[in-house]
Amino acid sequence: MSYLVLARKWRPQRFEDIVGQSHITRVLRNAISAGRIAHAYLFTGVRGVGKTTAARILAKALNCETGPTADPCDQCGQCVEIMGGSSIDVYEIDGASNRGIDEVRQIIENVRYQPAKSRFKIYIIDEVHQVTKDAFNALLKTLEEPPPFVKFILATTEPHRLPETILSRCQRFDFRRIPAREIIQRLSEIAEKEGLRITEGALLLLAREAEGSMRDGQSLLEQILSYAAPSAEGEKTKVLIDEILLQDILGIAERKTLYDLSAAVIRGDARRCVEIVGDVMTQGRDLPRLSRDLVEHFRNLLVVRLAQDGKREPGGSKPQSSLFGLLLDLPDQEIEDLRRQVAELSVDTLMDFFCFMAEGDEGVSHSPYPRFALETALVRLATVPKAVPISHILDRLEKMERKLSRGASSTPPPQRREDDVAIEGPEREASLPDSIGEENDREEVWKKFVAFVMREKKVLGSHLAQVRPLEMPPGPLKIGVGERYHLSYLQDAENLSSLREFARRFFSREVVVGVTPVGSRKPEVQEEANEIGNASRPINDAGKDIVKETLRIFGGSVKGIKNESR
Repeated sequence: MSYLVLARKWRPQRFEDIVGQSHITRVLRNAISAGRIAHAYLFTGVRGVGKTTAARILAKALNCETGPTADPCDQCGQCVEIMGGSSIDVYEIDGASNRGIDEVRQIIENVRYQPAKSRFKIYIIDEVHQVTKDAFNALLKTLEEPPPFVKFILATTEPHRLPETILSRCQRFDFRRIPAREIIQRLSEIAEKEGLRITEGALLLLAREAEGSMRDGQSLLEQILSYAAPSAEGEKTKVLIDEILLQDILGIAERKTLYDLSAAVIRGDARRCVEIVGDVMTQGRDLPRLSRDLVEHFRNLLVVRLAQDGKREPGGSKPQSSLFGLLLDLPDQEIEDLRRQVAELSVDTLMDFFCFMAEGDEGVSHSPYPRFALETALVRLATVPKAVPISHILDRLEKMERKLSRGASSTPPPQRREDDVAIEGPEREASLPDSIGEENDREEVWKKFVAFVMREKKVLGSHLAQVRPLEMPPGPLKIGVGERYHLSYLQDAENLSSLREFARRFFSREVVVGVTPVGSRKPEVQEEANEIGNASRPINDAGKDIVKETLRIFGGSVKGIKNESR
C-alpha cells in the first residue's frame, strides 16, 4: 500500500473527532437525529480547518446503512466506499476545474436520476467560489428545489465571492480557526502514535506556525517526522525534537530573538537591533517571517498592556486570565515575559510601535533586500520619540499657567512673542507706577497692554500692535492710527467698547479711549499702498485695505492687476 500523509491518515471519521468545531458538529448531529436535514449546506472557513472532512462525515451519516444517523458505523459498504472515495452516489467536485456552465449543466442533467444504491445522491463541491457567474445562475433553480434524494454540500474559503442568491439557498456554517491549545493536543496524540519524541515547546511552536490550520500543523509535523526517521517497526526514535532543533529544521527565528529585538527597541538601542538582524541573517533564518512575527509580537505587547489597564478599572470586566485566553494563544510563562516588557510603557507608545512595525513589514515583504528594509524599520522604532499622553501635557500646561500667574504679581514679565503670550494666565495683577512721563516707560507699558489684549482678544490685539500710543494714562488713552484698515476696525462701536473695557481692567481705572488718524505710515506699507492706488483705480477703498493687510501678513507684493470684463 502506498504511503499516506498524516493529514489523510489521521483524517477524522466521526463528528466528535473534528477538532475545534463543536459549534458546527453539534448542530449537524442534532439535525440528523431530528430528521431536519437541509437540501443544501455551505461550509466556509480558512484552509485546513475541517470543511471537506465534515462534508464527508455528513455524507456517511446520511447514507450509512444503519441511518441516517449522527454516528455512522464505518463498517457497512456505504461507509467504506465513502471513506475510500469510491462511492458512485457521492460526487466530490473541484470547483476550480469544473467552473463552467457546461459542467453545471451536466450536474443538472444527472440530478434527475435516482441514486444507484444509496439513500441520497450527494454533491460535494469544493472551492465553489471558483465557479463562474453564468454557471451559478444556471444552478440556482436546481439548488433551490432539488429532488428529495439530492443533497448539496458547498465548501469555500472565500464566501464573499459567492452571489447572494446562492448564499440565501444554503444553510451556512462558518468554521473557525482552531485554537493553538487544541492543535497541540491533537499533534501530541499523532506524534505519540507515530513514535515521535517531541517536547511541549516544539509542539507549541508547530501550533503557532500552523496559524489555526490543523492540516498545516500536520504537514509540519510530517516534515519533523521525516527528519527524525523513526524505525519501520514502530519503535520510538532516539532523536528528541525540541524547540531549538525545530527552529533549525523549519528555518524560523527563535522566540528569544523577538524578545531581544523588542527589548532593544524599548531601550532605544538601534545598534543592538541591527546586530540581532545580522545574527539572524547569518543563521539563515527567514527574514520576512521574522518581520511578520515582530508585528504579532508588538500586537501581543499591546494586548497585555490593555489587559493590565482593564484590570485596574473598577467595576470589573472579565477576569484577566479569561481575556488572555480569548486574545492570546501563549503559555503562561510567555505572557509573564510580555508583562515585564510593557510595565513602563504607555498604550500610545505601544500603538506607535505596532503601527510602525506593520508599515515596515509591508516594505520587507515587497523589498528585494528584506534585510535592509527590516533594519530600517527597527532603527525607526528604536529612535521614535516616546509618546506622551495628552493628559500629561495638559497637566504640565496648567502648572505652568499657575506658576506664571503667581510670578506676575511680583516681577513684570519681559517682552514676549505672541506664541509665548498665548499660554499665560488670563489676568494681570501687576501694579503700575502712578505717573508715566518718560517715552521709554510709555512704550514699555504700551507693549504690556497690547500683550494683555492679545491674550483676551487676539484679533483686536493684532490691530493694536500695528498702531502707536499718543497719550497714556493717568490721562486719556489716545491712539494714533496710520492705516485706514486699522482705523475702520478700531473705530467700530463694538471694538471701541471692548478696547475701553480692556483699558479699564489693565489700568485699574476708568479710561477715556480715543482713536485718531495720523499721517505717518511705515515707508514700505506706504509704498505698497501707493502701488495699489496707482495700479487699481476701480478697486474701492475697503478692497485696497484688505489687499494691503494680506500683503503685510504674507510678505507679498503686487506684480500687476488684471481687469476682467463681466
